[in-house]
Amino acid sequence: MSCESDVIYLYDGTYEGLLSCVFESVYCRETPADVVPEDEAEPTLFCTKYVATDFEHARRVQDSFTRKLSAEAGELVRDAFFSCAPGRERNIVKFLLFAYKIGPRAARMRAHELVAPLHEAQRRLLNETHLLLGFLRFSEYDGVLVSRIQPKGYVLPYLQRHFCERFADETFLIYDKTHSAALVWKDRRARIVELDSLVTPPESREELVYRKLWRTFSDTIAIALRENPRCRMTHCPKRYWPEMTEMPNADGTPKHDQM
Repeated sequence: MSCESDVIYLYDGTYEGLLSCVFESVYCRETPADVVPEDEAEPTLFCTKYVATDFEHARRVQDSFTRKLSAEAGELVRDAFFSCAPGRERNIVKFLLFAYKIGPRAARMRAHELVAPLHEAQRRLLNETHLLLGFLRFSEYDGVLVSRIQPKGYVLPYLQRHFCERFADETFLIYDKTHSAALVWKDRRARIVELDSLVTPPESREELVYRKLWRTFSDTIAIALRENPRCRMTHCPKRYWPEMTEMPNADGTPKHDQM
C-alpha cells in the first residue's frame, strides 16, 4: 500500500458505501487523505473521487473480516461507523489497511494510534445504548407506544432486540430525531425506516394521568437529604432529560402537568 494520497473519497454516507470505499482503496493501492459523505463535503484543494456504493464490493470486504481478521474486528468497524464519531470513516479505512497487514491481532492492539480511535468510538456507542435502555420512555397514542430520543450515535439497531423482546405483543415506534429514523415494531416484525419528522395526536387524558402518576412516584421515592444534582448529571446526563417524563426540563425547571 502506498503512502497517503492527495485524494478525498466521497460516498453516500451508508455503511455499505464506506465498505465500497475500503475496496476502492485496496484495489487502487491508495490511502485516501479523507473519506466524507458527499452531502457533507466542503470546498477543498484536494482532488476528490466519488465512490459509488457497490453491494458486491461491500460484501467482499465484509467477508474479509471473518476470513482475514476476526469477528472482533468486524464488530469494531461496525460499531465505530454507527457511533457517528467525527472522522470515523478515515479512521476505519486506515485501521483496515493496517489490520490487513497485521492480521487478527490488530483489533486487540488497543494502544496503537490506528486502533485506539475505533475502540473509543465503540465504547461511546455501547455506553449510550446502555443508558438508553434505562432512560428511554414511552407514551401511548391510540394504542401505539411512542418514544423520542436524540442520541449522538445511530443506536436504533442496538436497541432493537431488547425492546422487541420486551414488548413483543405491543406496537411501538422509537423515533430518532438526530438521524431522522425510526424503529417500528408491528405484528412481531421490526423495521428501521427513514422519518424526517414525527407528529403524534394529542395525548389522551389517561396518558396524562399516567405521566402524573409516574412523576409522583419518582418524587415520592426520592430521598431529599441525599439529593446530589452533580452526581445525577454524571449518571443521567442532561441531554437525556427532555425525553424523560419524570425529569425536569434541561434548563432545570420542573415539567408542568398538562391536566
